[in-house]
Amino acid sequence: MRYARLAFLIPAVLYVLFAFVVPIVYNLILSFEQTSPATISSLFAPFAGLSNYKATLVQPVTQSAIARTFIFTAGSLIFQFIIGFSLALLFNLRFPLRRLARSLIIIPWLLPLLITGFIFRFLFQAEAGAINRILGDLHLISHPIGFLTSPGWAFLAVLIANIWIGIPFFTVLLYSALQDVPVELKEAAMIDGAGGWQRLIRVTLPVIRPVIEVVFILGFVFTIKVFDVVIGLTQGGPANSTQILAPWAYQLSFQQFEYGQGAALNTILLVIALVAAPVYIWLNRESLRRT
Repeated sequence: MRYARLAFLIPAVLYVLFAFVVPIVYNLILSFEQTSPATISSLFAPFAGLSNYKATLVQPVTQSAIARTFIFTAGSLIFQFIIGFSLALLFNLRFPLRRLARSLIIIPWLLPLLITGFIFRFLFQAEAGAINRILGDLHLISHPIGFLTSPGWAFLAVLIANIWIGIPFFTVLLYSALQDVPVELKEAAMIDGAGGWQRLIRVTLPVIRPVIEVVFILGFVFTIKVFDVVIGLTQGGPANSTQILAPWAYQLSFQQFEYGQGAALNTILLVIALVAAPVYIWLNRESLRRT
């Protein structure tokens, strides 16, 4: 009976093995090999040591992509939290069509990321884009803004698209956390004369702080490896101004055919993401002990 139960785990184990473990191991091996289009199908390529890591890290594009990735991640998380927490507080109030609004907020989460990139690409177009048309109709601009052709505007466009995608994640989890704030604490604070802002700062935020920390950690992992939005919106351009680590690793591998360097960059990205794992475990140490 025991082995029969374990047999039900085989499909899940095989899925994890072939969908995650094998690609990660192969990518790690590839990062230490001197691989070319002629040898990519071979199981054994010349050993390259750390040369792939050195070759990609000395490139100015890689160095700027690393810095830009952290700026992109920080900007995304800050605004996703501000907007998501504001919406969570709003949904915590009672108003007409509240349930419908809560349902609509998850739409950005349901769309494929690549499709989202294409949608924002249409919105930010210089001539036919909806945003330029609206700004023009409001007489806020006299000429169309090159959102996708100007380096500064292009990075802002990608950042806005990614913020829009992550808002539902923050909203849903923070709204769930707000439901667990004891009503007794709020009532006691009101009796003591605390206003709405004081109740938020001294009661609500301390209670949901563990959830906020976990949301930021998970958001960091999701954002640090963003790929589809950049590819769908700008493909890293113009002039690599929106190039972050994941799209740059893809372009190194499949456009410049530097498979080893692309794999090395992917490995670096994986290590950065894995740093969040022990932080996540530490933040959840109390709940893990209880289980």
